[in-house]
Amino acid sequence: MIEKLIKKAISFLGAKEPTGDDQFIKLYNQIAGTAFALNVAWCAIFVTTVARMVGVATSIIPTFASCDLGKKWFTDRKRYELSRAYGGTYVPKRGDVVFYSGKYKQSDSTHVGYVVSVSGGKLTAIEGNKSDAVGYRTLSLVNSYIIGYGRVADFIESGSTGSTVSSNPLTTVAEFQKWLNDNFGEQIKACKLCGNALLKIDNAYGAKTQAGAVVAFQATANETFGCKLKIDGDFGSKSKAYGNKALVKKGSKGSFVYIVEGVLASLGYYSGEFDGDAGSGVDAGIRAFQSKHGLTVDGKNGANSYYKELNLKG
Repeated sequence: MIEKLIKKAISFLGAKEPTGDDQFIKLYNQIAGTAFALNVAWCAIFVTTVARMVGVATSIIPTFASCDLGKKWFTDRKRYELSRAYGGTYVPKRGDVVFYSGKYKQSDSTHVGYVVSVSGGKLTAIEGNKSDAVGYRTLSLVNSYIIGYGRVADFIESGSTGSTVSSNPLTTVAEFQKWLNDNFGEQIKACKLCGNALLKIDNAYGAKTQAGAVVAFQATANETFGCKLKIDGDFGSKSKAYGNKALVKKGSKGSFVYIVEGVLASLGYYSGEFDGDAGSGVDAGIRAFQSKHGLTVDGKNGANSYYKELNLKG
């Protein structure tokens, strides 16, 4: 498990802002049910998401976005060791969490990463948000920037310790486009806004794919509620009138959930399973979208949320 953990962290070497960090922040929001903006500091988020990706349990490495809270978690469990610069004697091991302080204070951790190796009195770590990227750092073990370590290697189990989460968003635009074609192909081919053809599977969320999503909403509403919406790919006032009946919230299932998952993922607000089953990730995505666009933040994807989502120009 240690090797899986470190190899996964290294696999992201070079990922950088402004977009490389988004995958970790989005995944953290999905895992933790938070709604962090994509410009949040992400070193602790990187540590957390990598652990969850490979199935390390939260009893081994917690879910944390704050370096200080992560340090406190290890301290409370007597698994935090002072670095040599602060009187400690512990020799860090591959897979341990290393805590730093730009203020050189135990009470103020400002950065965090994973220990990759220790050799010749030096430590090499891999970190997220190092100069705005995933990168290596090599320091002497007596460097006062290192304040301590969260012990992982001595506690981690050799087998699976928790459920894994994919490192990449499972709901790509291409996956959504294919679902729309497979389930609403005839209506899409009859829709002028869709180009009177099946959607091109190009992983790009443009006007035709958005119109395809509207077609799916309109066709599903007609079938579910017996309404007679014109299936034209234009989400206007008549479609909006059925938005609250088509409400999606945590616990919802079915075609409307697929539509919301696909649209939110295409707009960058969801990175979970494309499964038509609204869990905490869908709830977090809805809330993040609502917050960003001035809507009531309640996790309920109703008329106003649909209207904004299905008229938003990418």
